[in-house]
Amino acid sequence: TLDCYEEWTEDPKYFRGQVTATPGCPSFPLSQWMLLLEGRAPDLEKVLSGHYSTTIDPKQSQLLGKGFEIPLAQPTTTHRVRTYGDWSVATDLCVEALTFIMPWKESELHGYKQYLSSFFVNVHYSLHSRIIDFDKACRLKVEGQKYLQFDAISEFRHLETMHLSSLGMVAFTELQQLSSSAVPGEKGYGKGSGAGKKSSRPDSSRGEPCHNWNRGICEKSSTDCARFHVCSKCRGSHKRGDCPVAKGSK
Repeated sequence: TLDCYEEWTEDPKYFRGQVTATPGCPSFPLSQWMLLLEGRAPDLEKVLSGHYSTTIDPKQSQLLGKGFEIPLAQPTTTHRVRTYGDWSVATDLCVEALTFIMPWKESELHGYKQYLSSFFVNVHYSLHSRIIDFDKACRLKVEGQKYLQFDAISEFRHLETMHLSSLGMVAFTELQQLSSSAVPGEKGYGKGSGAGKKSSRPDSSRGEPCHNWNRGICEKSSTDCARFHVCSKCRGSHKRGDCPVAKGSK
């Protein structure tokens, strides 16, 4: 692995051209191929945008040979990784791309995804953003220490504590910020603006996915429905019938 990175970083644009011209090369944003070849962490939001977007940005180029480049169209960033479904789709795309150039890492990467998935399954979805941040921290650690493998779970325990434990520095700071923002006089507190008014949607802690919406028969808008218009499997913005997590578990 280290030998590959050493060779590829000498001329990443050239090797990117070699990779993308290889039969069977998976679809992956050109900018993110560059990051993979340099041993850096890809941007999952750009990966996800490249997978779904139909809007293109022509300010990209492809190396044909040393000294020769042509402009190519590339998707612009349009999607955010906010749910387990988003994260799972983007991660699978990264795994497919990385194992195309490093097939020996397949078991390692699948082991890492299983490790992260266990948190998504067992943690309330309102806190999934913490798991996504934890994943970013793990990827950056591997980027900075390229000899590490993704399935070396013990190397991530301190990051797990920082981001996911209520005693962790990152999680505790976030809770403090939330507490300081919930002061009397603001919406929903005391006599401040909006006091006494009820939202047409119930509190998110009591919200459940709308099964009628998932079946395509809910006649209410997302703001009027008593339940959330999200996937009943992964809480993504799609219906369960389109859920990549549900399809992958069959």
